[in-house]
Amino acid sequence: MVAAASGVLLFLFMSVNWFTVSNDPTAAGRRSAWETFSLIDLALFAIALTAVGIAIARGAGADFRSLPVSSGLLVGALGLIACGLIVFRLFVTPDLQIDYGGASPDSVEERGGVVDRDAGIYLGLAASVGILVGGFASLRERARRTPRRM
Repeated sequence: MVAAASGVLLFLFMSVNWFTVSNDPTAAGRRSAWETFSLIDLALFAIALTAVGIAIARGAGADFRSLPVSSGLLVGALGLIACGLIVFRLFVTPDLQIDYGGASPDSVEERGGVVDRDAGIYLGLAASVGILVGGFASLRERARRTPRRM
């Protein structure tokens, strides 16, 4: 349940501003995850969708025993990947291209601007940690419910 709620939150937080440009007189320097990334946003969306989908399927009574790994392990591993992608972008900020009214978009760094992290990336990281913790917590919960063989 924690992983599913965190998946929904990650999807919502991807629409919040993740990066802003300092020294930008216009509001053109604000970017969400959808506007900033080309592949990372799709990976994060797929991870959020998987976390929610597995929870819905579990609630509907789906049997995941045929999977080669536990569904909790799968969700936890995907949460770890999401955390890694977001932490990478915390340390390596993208060079945003902004249209300042010229013939072609300019690089922020070429104009002397600095790309800063905004609240969305931290909220996205928190949601990814929730997917990670929720996935591994469901592993522990399943282990407690499964009787041990003697």
